[in-house]
Amino acid sequence: MGTDFCGTTNDDNITIDSPLTILDQMEMKHRCGEENWYQKRHDAFPAQEAPKVREAVVLPLDMLKAAPRSPLESFIPEEAPLFPGGARAIGQQRPGYLRRFNGRKVIPLNVTQIFNGESRQIYRDTNFPWVCIGRLFRPDGNWGTATLVGRSLILTASHVLAGLWQPGQPLTQRITFIPACFDNVSLLGSDWTSQVINIAAWETIQSIDGYDMAICQLDKPMGEWLGHLGARTYDDDWEDRAVWAHVGYPYDLSMGGQRPTFELGISVHDDDSDSYDTLEIETKADGASGQSGGPLWGVFRNGGHQVIGTLSGIEDNFAEAKNTLFAGGNGLVNLVRWGRDNWN
Repeated sequence: MGTDFCGTTNDDNITIDSPLTILDQMEMKHRCGEENWYQKRHDAFPAQEAPKVREAVVLPLDMLKAAPRSPLESFIPEEAPLFPGGARAIGQQRPGYLRRFNGRKVIPLNVTQIFNGESRQIYRDTNFPWVCIGRLFRPDGNWGTATLVGRSLILTASHVLAGLWQPGQPLTQRITFIPACFDNVSLLGSDWTSQVINIAAWETIQSIDGYDMAICQLDKPMGEWLGHLGARTYDDDWEDRAVWAHVGYPYDLSMGGQRPTFELGISVHDDDSDSYDTLEIETKADGASGQSGGPLWGVFRNGGHQVIGTLSGIEDNFAEAKNTLFAGGNGLVNLVRWGRDNWN
């Protein structure tokens, strides 16, 4: 099976519950899939009548106390070409505050933060999992990044949706998700767009970085057509392992956020939790405005492509090196689980 964190094994019946290394990902067999695979799935699984717009949901933190921590698997359509080692790169091209559990201020990513040289690369790709990540368009012209995590479910940062919804009220503003968005249209076709019809987040969305996450229900089953990522709670035994990937739509490299970028080989060097085992995941991932809401994910032998965090911001800590922060842990897994149980 190859090498992972725990060493080597020759027993193919053993399931190793750890992310694969970047080398392992590159050596995984690429699957060619079918030509126009996404359109064939679109035609084979037509969308039913769209669910009605309902009242936006704020979930109580008490839901986390007894919630199981089991991961949620990803879904890769049989028709989809799979290229797990990296996307097809084509080159490189003062805000409000959140706060951390310890009280330090966090800057949402309306700025650029680069660590040890530029690592992001613009890409253009219609393979799995790259088609599962897209741009989230706000009606005011701003945007963020979002990831398919269910049949009709996307995950993003709650601050990306700030001002667009009220708890207990139906959505009144148009929020659009375009998967595999490139130059403001989907690589899959100009009609591959969907509208957000419901939003759910935790009750502390306005103030705590570790809870800066939200799920949105779409009016089309994009996850049925394209597949989707799973979710998993980060384990601090994985600290300093350069195995994670991130995708987003930054303003600084990609023609004002029109093109996606990826970064591979990201490591987590620390994490902070609260009493609910929800995490603030600290990394040195490069970031800029527009990448907010983008996933931090790895490839697991048990569970496939799974998100461990959603990009929130940069720590405003002038005494030490700044960190790029992702919200994750129980809060992320159980938010996605609630969405799959109620909106899929």
